[in-house]
Amino acid sequence: MATSGRGRAKGGVPAVGNGPGSWIAPLLFYLGLGAASGLIWSRTANLPDLPSWHLQMLTGTAPAPNQYRPLTPWLAELLRPLMPGSDLVAAYYFIRSLVAGVTLFCFDRYLRVWFSPAAAAGGALCLAALTPFGYFHVVQESDPINLLVFVLAYWALARERDLLLIPLVLVGTLNRETTAMIPALYLVIRYGRVRPGQLVGRTAALAGAWAVVYGGMLLAYGRHAYYCDVVMLGQNLSSPLPTVYSLLSFGALWVLAFLGARSGPAMLRRALWLVPPYVVLHYIVAIAQEVRLYLPLAPILVPLSWCVLFPEARLPAGAPARARP
Repeated sequence: MATSGRGRAKGGVPAVGNGPGSWIAPLLFYLGLGAASGLIWSRTANLPDLPSWHLQMLTGTAPAPNQYRPLTPWLAELLRPLMPGSDLVAAYYFIRSLVAGVTLFCFDRYLRVWFSPAAAAGGALCLAALTPFGYFHVVQESDPINLLVFVLAYWALARERDLLLIPLVLVGTLNRETTAMIPALYLVIRYGRVRPGQLVGRTAALAGAWAVVYGGMLLAYGRHAYYCDVVMLGQNLSSPLPTVYSLLSFGALWVLAFLGARSGPAMLRRALWLVPPYVVLHYIVAIAQEVRLYLPLAPILVPLSWCVLFPEARLPAGAPARARP
């Protein structure tokens, strides 16, 4: 008699879906999509400016806030000697393609917490389709790792691996200050579900990890002038285009996510509380029409929208269990 889905079939043969191909084949597929995404980037980004920007980042002379996002340039510099002809663009292409592919794979696995493999793959393909719309003619090479960090953070929360958030914040903040959202995520998702002491302690630890890394970079590089106005609210509201771009970034998913919150997993319903302040904050301090800024919301908006679009794909015991004390 065959065992359960996690065991072995009769005769010692691994059960369907548990062999190496259950993750190797999807990983290769998503890496291929990542390579295609990198190719789109190479055809749309302002690559002639990349070498000078890279040099500024390495020498500590880049404008803020880019100078406080050094992880990707450091990685590119380390990889550069391994590229044909020590080509810098090739190093950035490799990072973007690899990280994009791994992000899609992790997003697939994250969605499988609540959905069938087919629906989870559909969500990953949705993210793959959305990502290239964020390739503006602006060098922001921190975007791929930033999205990966957020996908991993949501996945850790969904699987109740909360302590993994600390290394994600430590590493992710070297790449982008947006990781300041992760302590807030932990707070709203775990509030009332863990002991108050644990809630306060871990939230403080996450916020402290962010402050130590970001504060350390401020001390190391000093204060730099911003390449644009710090407050962008007036510019973002002076024309309807930023709002049109923002709405088109996720399209109907903006609405479907709020509809899906009625029956969606408790974790995602709580995470949805952060979407309005996140959008408002970016209207105030960012260029709202750069829709790449909204991609860290995909781990909230996509699965909640899937609850509306594909309710039959929900797993019977899809909602994550109560956080462990």
